[in-house]
Amino acid sequence: MSKTKHSEWLSLKDVQQMLGIGRTKAYELVVTGELPAVRIGRCIRVNRGELDKWLHGQRYLNMAK
Repeated sequence: MSKTKHSEWLSLKDVQQMLGIGRTKAYELVVTGELPAVRIGRCIRVNRGELDKWLHGQRYLNMAK
């Protein structure tokens, strides 16, 4: 079975590093539901495809509308 970009699950630490944000901000985005994530036991995972969609929606140009 091949692994596609959309089936890749990232840890919250991976997301922090990719976005250049701190732990508190990353958890805030997840807890408020702004950033889609799933909890598996004590681990929080973010789908790479959903992260890409979320980032696209955060573009500065979209905020000006």
